[in-house]
Amino acid sequence: MKKSLVALKVFILSSCVNQSSYDQGAIRDQITTKETKVILYTLANDDMKGRDSNSGGYFKAASYVTEYFKKHNIAPFYEAYRDSLVTDSIVSFNIVGQIGKYNPKRKTILIGAHLDHVGIQNIEGDNVFNGANDNAAGSTAVMQISRFLALHSWEKNIIIALFADEEKGLKGAHHLANRLKDENVDLAYMINFEMIGTVLTSGENQVYMTGYKMTSMAEEMNRVSPNFVQFLPEAKELNLFRRSDNYAFFKAFNIPAQTLSSFDFKNFDFYHKPGDEPERLALENMNKIIGTSAYTLARLLEKNTSIKLFPNEDK
Repeated sequence: MKKSLVALKVFILSSCVNQSSYDQGAIRDQITTKETKVILYTLANDDMKGRDSNSGGYFKAASYVTEYFKKHNIAPFYEAYRDSLVTDSIVSFNIVGQIGKYNPKRKTILIGAHLDHVGIQNIEGDNVFNGANDNAAGSTAVMQISRFLALHSWEKNIIIALFADEEKGLKGAHHLANRLKDENVDLAYMINFEMIGTVLTSGENQVYMTGYKMTSMAEEMNRVSPNFVQFLPEAKELNLFRRSDNYAFFKAFNIPAQTLSSFDFKNFDFYHKPGDEPERLALENMNKIIGTSAYTLARLLEKNTSIKLFPNEDK
């Protein structure tokens, strides 16, 4: 009888440890397809002029993001949310927010996506490059995930960043990464969202990760959400790890810093073309990816999961 009681207590304690405060279904109810569509279609509207600083459209998109952050309790990390930089003689800025009160003694994670696109091009016909998949989709994900995370308290600092001038050589991300490094921010890992508006060739509600074998990130995410993160051989062949904003943070901090994407070069014919319009994206699947990402990140934060870097692994 005594052994049975001990076994029961162990089972109860084990159940309490494994039980999560976050339910994936409930998160899906909070991250709605309706809101996903509103944000995506706003950022990819012709009024945003391709979200380039030269056309002025980037600043209009940045104002929209800033108002969203204010409305949903994402505080400014820098004054007025702005981390300013100069690219091609134009003053632009990353939008940088935080969830909760920043504590310099705590580890920090950063969730980001580039907000900019290539603007208006000198071509006949539709000359506004709206960049719905690239990267209004990723920006939409970061905005909605941040809104969800801001409803809760976390043991880590969470920085939210929408980057400027990615299309001009990852300029915004490199500027912010170097600034955070100079300011001694203890960055644990960085997750970047890039082009998640299509259905990955391997199946629905899946993404691939750049630098898949470099860290334990994919393994830990799939432990929470099985089969969510896939390995894409082309990511290495095309050197995608170095071609998105994650690379700036890996370079500055030597930490796990990786990009999630569902654009595998086989499932979307409008990369850097004027046809990259929101109507061409798989909205329901995109919404599932955002919901699964929010749930997965919440579980990693809840369990205070440590992400390991495997420095000898190939990118």
